[in-house]
Order: sequence, then structure tokens, then C-alpha cells
Amino acid sequence: MKLIRAAQAARLLGVDPATLRRRAAGRDYLEIYGHRLRVFRMDIGPGAEGRFEEDEVRRLVAKLDKAQ
Repeated sequence: MKLIRAAQAARLLGVDPATLRRRAAGRDYLEIYGHRLRVFRMDIGPGAEGRFEEDEVRRLVAKLDKAQ
């Protein structure tokens, strides 16, 4: 499993990195485009950096592309 930073996940999803960070704040997941992505915290505490599983993000992108 490869974890990627919010900026990289945002680039793949075509959204602003701040959008992902805001939606993931204080949660173990974020909802985007009607789907959930797990958020993996790199530390404990409210300001901990969140990362995303690259394969999960790519599956969502493929699903969104297929739906168009």
C-alpha cells in the first residue's frame, strides 16, 4: 500500500488540495464526488497530516471517468 499526500491526491482528482484537507479535517475519511476515501493520519492530534491510499484514489478516478 502506497500512501500519497493530499496535494498529489488532489491533482489526481482534479480538485484543490485545500478542499481535500478541509473535508478530511478531524475525520478518518472524506467524502468527495459521492464517494468515501480513507484518511491515514501520520501522527496523533488535530493537526496531523492526512494521507490517502494511492490505489483507492486511482480507483475512484477510474470510476468517475467511466461514469462520464
